[in-house]
Parts: sequence; C-alpha cells; structure tokens
Amino acid sequence: MFSLTQVTNFLIYFPGTTFILAVTLAILGYRKEPRRLLNAWFLVVGATILLGMPIILLASLSDTHQIGWLILSGLATFALGIGLADWLMLGAWHFNGLHQHFRIVTLISILLGFGLAILPTLRAAIWPINLITPMRYVNTGLILLGSYMVITILDFLVATWTYPRHHELNGEHYLIILGSGLRNGNQLSKLLQARVDKALAVAKASHQKDGSWPVLIMSGGQGVDETVTEASAMAEYAKQSGYLNENIRLEEKSTSTFENLQYAIDVIHEPHPTIEFVTSNFHVFRASVLAANLKLTSQGIAAPTGSHYYLRGLIREYAALTWLHRVRHWVALALIIILTIVIPWFYG
Repeated sequence: MFSLTQVTNFLIYFPGTTFILAVTLAILGYRKEPRRLLNAWFLVVGATILLGMPIILLASLSDTHQIGWLILSGLATFALGIGLADWLMLGAWHFNGLHQHFRIVTLISILLGFGLAILPTLRAAIWPINLITPMRYVNTGLILLGSYMVITILDFLVATWTYPRHHELNGEHYLIILGSGLRNGNQLSKLLQARVDKALAVAKASHQKDGSWPVLIMSGGQGVDETVTEASAMAEYAKQSGYLNENIRLEEKSTSTFENLQYAIDVIHEPHPTIEFVTSNFHVFRASVLAANLKLTSQGIAAPTGSHYYLRGLIREYAALTWLHRVRHWVALALIIILTIVIPWFYG
C-alpha cells in the first residue's frame, strides 16, 4: 500500500507535470496545424487534471474529508447536468422548426439535463426492488454520456476561443468574406455588416503595411427569401464605403460555408493561393476546419458578434461541427453503450 505522503506527493506533482506537458503539446499542435480540435483537447484534459487533482486531495484528507467529497460531488453533478443539457440542445438544434423557440428550448433542455443529472446521486434504497438493477445501467449511461459531452463542448469552446488569437494577420492579397442571410431581402444584417466592416478594416491595414489593396471576394448566393445575392449586397456596401470596384469580385453560387470557400477559390483563378477569410467569431473555427478539408492555405479572421446572438451561434456551430465529425462521435457512442453494459455487470 502507498503511504499518505506518497499519495499526497502524487496528487500535488502529477497534475502540474501533466498540465505542462498538455500545454506543450497544444502549442506544438497549434504551430503545426491550428485547425485541429486535438490542440484544444490537450488544453482541456490538462486543465481538468490540474483543477481536479487538488479537489481529490482535499477530499482525501481526514479533517476535510466530508467537505472535499461534497465539493467533488457538486462539481460532478453540475458538469453532468451541463453535459446532458448539451445533448438535448444538440438534438433539438437539428429540427429547424425549433430554432424560433430558442429560449424555451434552451430552458427545457437545462431543466431536463439537470433533472437527469440528479438520478445518479439518489440512493438505491429509494427505488422499488425491481428497478434497482435497471437504474444502475441508466445511471452509468447518464454519467458516461454527460462526461463525454462535457469534454467535447469544452474542446469546442476552447478551440473556438483560441483559434482567432493564435496568429498575426499576414495581409494576404485575397480576402474572402463569407456570406450570411440578408435582412428584408436585400440589406445586410448586423451580423453580415460586421463581417464586411472587419474585412474593410483588415484591407486598410494591409494597404498601410505594403501599399496594395487586397482583392475582396464576396461569397454568398441568393436565398429563397432574398431579392439579390448576398455577394452583391456585400459588394454594394463595400463600394459605398469607398472600396474600389476593381478590387472586388463576386461568388454568387454558394449556399453553405463549404461552398463559400470552394467556389470563392474558383473565382481567384490562381493555383494554390494563400488566403484570409472573414466570418463571425463563433463561426471562424468551423470555417477553418472546412478550409483545411479543402486543403487551402488559409487563416480565419473573426468579426465581432453581438452578445444576443453569440450563444445561439455557438450552439449552431457546435451542432454543425459535431455532424462534421459524426464518425468519431458514433464510435464514442458505441463505446459508451458497451461500457454502460459492462461496468454495472463487472461490479455486480
């Protein structure tokens, strides 16, 4: 058996060493390829161990045993509730009809998520004898599902926050502005206007740096409720802001982020161009992943977004990124199902 001193030293030095290693791997990953979720995963795991181990140490000390385990149990239940609520919101987000009821769907998801998170904390004695065994499997599945969701959502949030901050702008010759829906059929929404304004600011800074104006590529087709293409509306706004028409090109076929980037490259007519693209801050990481899938040498630039739309945008982006990486999530879910069956059986 290990002595208390050995256990204490392990719980003190192991998290610090692991965190340093995780940060090192994340930095090396960002330098090699910043458009990977694995980089953020290193940071999430390192930070979880760094913060979690001291709580376990607190729970292990005899004089603070009860307080430590109460803190640990409370944090675990809170994390589980967040994770299960995320699963519910993720499922709801794939039904277009629910998008207009965003607030009520979010509230219901949170209430149900935390309601389910309480189940594993309840004593087996409260359940009828014929439900004790099934609830062991249910509780195991809930804990595994919630824990996995917490890791993936933290991974996404860290990647979304860190990606726009890890590099300096290079002032590339081609600057793509990714489209979004128009207001009243032909006017820029505040979201889309922020993207164009950011592109114009970057173009001005590039001109001051080397004396040349980047080519702005307005990318966006025409939606069913729009009277003009998003690209033409953005171009008109840029020209009214004083940008030269000769330095503006239009891509008017795309209907998705992937097509924004794919068709914009066709407009450039140059093999293997290095580009920058502008989109909303919550959207820039997923767009960068799609650019990597297209094997583009690119970097994303984040335009600011109002706080009233930011949360909704994050949920939409997380749902889309989850679907983009659906194979790995199906594998993870299959493993969770297996563990849900094996763990209660193994411990009898």
